[in-house]
Amino acid sequence: MSRYLISDHHFGHANIIEYCDRPFDSPGAMDSAMLDGHYETVPPDAVLVHLGDVAMDMQDGRETVERFDQLDGDLLIRGNHDVGLDPDDAPFPVVDATVLDHGDRTFYCTHRPEDVPEDWDGWVIHGHHHDNHPETFPFVAADARRVNVSAELLDYRPVRLAGLSALLDQCPSNERVRDAATAESEFAIDLR
Repeated sequence: MSRYLISDHHFGHANIIEYCDRPFDSPGAMDSAMLDGHYETVPPDAVLVHLGDVAMDMQDGRETVERFDQLDGDLLIRGNHDVGLDPDDAPFPVVDATVLDHGDRTFYCTHRPEDVPEDWDGWVIHGHHHDNHPETFPFVAADARRVNVSAELLDYRPVRLAGLSALLDQCPSNERVRDAATAESEFAIDLR
């Protein structure tokens, strides 16, 4: 069973379009395009791990639940805009972080990379920074052993953990790769 990762959809959030220079005219167009990309990418039997900020849901969690159900999500790592969701009220697992293994790598998955425990010495997969700090938080920062799965860096479509791991196998330890499209082109890797 394939595992897919993404962060920071921000469904229904009008301000994110300008904040991250997203190529959409409205929240409705953005939401439709992201859902279409998701359905075209993620097989029905796959596991989706979402690294936070499904929606702009600071109130009661209803929008997060509705949108996560549309994604047929399996595990939500709560982001700073998912705070309205009480994990006890969610019909799916909601955690602050999780650890995933693939091959010989162990990944600490969290919304904000700043929340990684100081003693963690493996790879980190995170979101939160979108595409706003590409020098510090690109898609892959091999030198820092960090991967940013914010939606903008993935062309708004999840990536497979196996594809990501294959990319890291080829990526030099000092490499920084801006986004998923660049990674697929430069390393001839299928991340989807």
